[in-house]
Formats: sequence, structure tokens, C-alpha cells
Amino acid sequence: MTVTGDTRPSTDIASVTTTSSNENESDTPVSIMSAKEGTGTPRVADIGESGPSQLVKPQNLGERLVGITAENAPDLALFRNQVVSTLREWYVLASDSIVSLLEGRSLQDPAKDLWLLGKHYEIVDQADEQAWGASGYSPEVLSDFSHLIWCTYRSQYPPITPSAFTSDAGWGCMLRAGQTLLAQALQLHHFGRDWSFSWDGALGEDVRRRELYTDIVKQFFDDYSSSSTFSIHRMASLGKQFEGKDIGEWFGPYGTATIIRELARQAAHELSVYTTTDGVVYLADICEHDFKPTLVLVASMLGIDRVNPVYYPFIQASLTLPQSAGVAGGRPSSALYFAGFQGDELLYLDPHFTRPAVARRSDDRYSQSDLASYSCNAPRRIALNRLDPCMVFGYYCGTLESLIDLRSRIELLADDGMRTIMSFDNGHAPTAALSVPSSPQSQGGNTLLTKLPPSCSDSEESGELKSGSGEIVLEGESSEEEWVTDL
Repeated sequence: MTVTGDTRPSTDIASVTTTSSNENESDTPVSIMSAKEGTGTPRVADIGESGPSQLVKPQNLGERLVGITAENAPDLALFRNQVVSTLREWYVLASDSIVSLLEGRSLQDPAKDLWLLGKHYEIVDQADEQAWGASGYSPEVLSDFSHLIWCTYRSQYPPITPSAFTSDAGWGCMLRAGQTLLAQALQLHHFGRDWSFSWDGALGEDVRRRELYTDIVKQFFDDYSSSSTFSIHRMASLGKQFEGKDIGEWFGPYGTATIIRELARQAAHELSVYTTTDGVVYLADICEHDFKPTLVLVASMLGIDRVNPVYYPFIQASLTLPQSAGVAGGRPSSALYFAGFQGDELLYLDPHFTRPAVARRSDDRYSQSDLASYSCNAPRRIALNRLDPCMVFGYYCGTLESLIDLRSRIELLADDGMRTIMSFDNGHAPTAALSVPSSPQSQGGNTLLTKLPPSCSDSEESGELKSGSGEIVLEGESSEEEWVTDL
């Protein structure tokens, strides 16, 4: 199998990462692929043909519970979380497989291509199909996916003051999905899209990347340390101030995006975070001073109970963009992080696995085994028609040129007739802040249905960005278009 556009070392983290049994299962297998960079502008025609996958038989529940006893669990709370996580995983696998069978998706051939955060993998010949491995994934896809930083529930960490919570299991899934999205943006910031390295390599570049990777992960450690910029402790503590959420309450996608923005601002972080709830990106607000690498977070609601099918193509196209840092969303009552797609199914990381918090080392040096729980080598998949409509799209723009390119790509998708969820304005955002109602909470405290402001119409222009005193000035013909995000 020939791989193009991929300069990975022959030995990298995917070849030596060890994961728990929770991480070695997938809802549906993915086809063997060869890789090439998604450098072209995404068009409607670039979206992969729908080709849902084969059925995976869930592992026997009894087998999953073997070895989990009160004796080998550090405490009763951890034991309970282990049992609940195992039961939940079995239920998700079983229900997804049943739905796949009822919809006939398991009987169809898989799509011939797959996208993962702007990188394209496809079956190019019969030899690739014959090389289908037992896991259902190509080594290239697994290697790439294993380099995603995976933030999950944690336990046994210092209490989140002033509460007594030492675990976020049951309420922190959207915060963890937001952490995962942010972690990918930080990797794009430091490494670009080729973020592979060897843990055992002695070359200077491997050492540099290993240290940077460790520094990124440490920003999500579960404590109040100065290096834990985006810890669950800091995020939950800001919830009361910005969202009126007590520690232990469930957060919605927009609230999570707001907290990430505020933590980055308070820490004077090297990465700026820009958020919008009406889908309009105001360029003057981003470029008012010297441009700084920016993560653009676009919160949107794409339906009532489910995503309106008219937005399926945009969700997929968004994940083909070179600026894509993924999507924080989920199925109803469960937050997930989406990193790619194949056919009409999204590839995701699930935060609903409880692991002990990583203990801080006195020398502040961490090995691969220390950070293994932040990596997953088995993508899970979910059909587009099962998504909750409320989600946050993330785009990393490391340069002003990248921001211009993002605008041109989004506008090109709209020109192709695609219903997009974002637009760009040359000026500043209105001074009157938009009020975002809190998300309604179900009896279990897990709901993604956050009402967002209605859509608006904007006057836009196309052309090249030029610096101006109060706004971003574009040259070119102006055009009016109506932009819709809600139904």
C-alpha cells in the first residue's frame, strides 16, 4: 500500500502505546486506507459517499466485568465508576450494533475514503482491500488517530474546591469533549498536521516533539497547578461565574466554549480563543491588534431533537478543512468529540471512561506509560442521523493567511449550494451582548439541548484582508446573502 503526503517516522507512538480493553473496541470497523493530505479546497463533491459499516458484536458483559472487584479497586467510588463505565460501554456497543442492523447499514460496503481532521485516506486498489487487518483499520489510520489527545473522566484527584468532588464522572463529559478539541488545536499549533513522533527516538526532533506533547497534556492535568491551565478544576470553578453552574452540574457546548476562552484569556495563553453563538465571525475583533494564533469556536444548534439533514454535508466538509480542530457535540445525553468521518458516520472519542488522574512527578518528567491513558487507537463511529443538534465547531488559524483561507473555503462551500453554519463580517461584533439561555437539564442532568440565538443576515464582501484602524477592510464586490443556523 502506497502512502502519500505522510512523513511519519517508521516507529511512533501508535506502535508502542498500550491501552485498556475499553479502548480496543470500536462500534464499527473502518476500511484499510492509504493517506494523502487534504490540501485542496473542500467541495461538495469531496464528501465521501455514504457507505455505513459492518456490524460488530459487543463483547460479553461478563467478560468485561472480570477482574473488577472491590479488592482491587482503590476505593468504593472508583469501583462503582468502573462498573458503571463497563455497563455503559456494553450498552452503547449493543444499541449501536442493533441500530446499524435495523437500518441495514451493516449489510452495505463501507465508503472508499475517510477524513480525519483535514487528512484524506482512501482505498486505491484491490490490494488495499485485501490488506484489511483483523482490527478493521489501516496502520496509517490507527497511527494518526492514536496521536489525538483523549480527555476522559478522571477520579482520585484533589477536590475541586469548595466542593468535595474528586471525580467528574457523570457530569464532566462536555468539559472533557471541549478539552479534547482544545488539545488538538494545541497540537496543530505546535506540530502542524503531522504530529507523529517516537517516544523512544533519540533524534533532536523526536525529543522536542515529545517534550511539547507532554507540555500540552499537562495543561489538562486534574489539579490547580500553574501548568494545568485548562484543568477540570479551573473549568468547573469558572462555571459558577460565567454560566451559573455549581460544581457537579452538567455543562452545555456554548458554556464550555466560553470557559475555554476565559481560561486562555486569564492565562495570557499563546493561543487566543474566539467564540461566537450566532455563527458570525467578526474579523475586526480577531485582528484588532497584531494577529495571534487563534482557535475559532462556533457554537450552533442544527435542529430540534436531531440534526437537520441539510447540515450533514457541512458537518462532513468541516472535518476536511485543514483548519479543523474537530467538533464537540454528541448523541442525546452524551457528549462526544468528533474528529473525522467515513460515509455517513463520524469517528469520535468518547469521554465516558473513568480513569485515575495522572499523579504529578516531583521531577515533572513523564514517560509514555504515564500518559498512555490520553491516547486511543480504536476509533468509534456514530451515524449522522443519531447526533444531538447542539455542537461546537473548532478551527485553528495559526496565521492571518490561514484565517483568510478559512473564510474563502467556507464561502466556497456556500457558493456550491451547501447550507453552512457560519459566516464572516469585516467589522466588530455588536456591543450589546447576546443572551444565551441555560441548557434545560433532564432528570439525569445530561442534555445537550442548549437554545442559541436566532440567525441573522449580514452584508459580506470578498477579497483580500488589509489592515485598518477600526475594521478589516476587504477589496472586491459586495454581495448580500442570508445565513441560517437555526430552524
